Amino acid sequence: MRSLGAIGDIVLPRTDAGAGAQVIIVILLTAVVAVAVRRERALVTLAIGVGMVVLGLMGMRTLH
Repeated sequence: MRSLGAIGDIVLPRTDAGAGAQVIIVILLTAVVAVAVRRERALVTLAIGVGMVVLGLMGMRTLH
């Protein structure tokens, strides 16, 4: 199997620490985007919803 490099390690982590860092990054990005669009309630809901979908997909990948 060939090495994916630094970007590959971020996208598809091989360790639990990498997966944990990935979750923290998604949560932080979701919060930053939600705060950035806080004046428009629909955009806040969209940002939080997209963040939850991404976290859910990461969870499904973990179970698979």
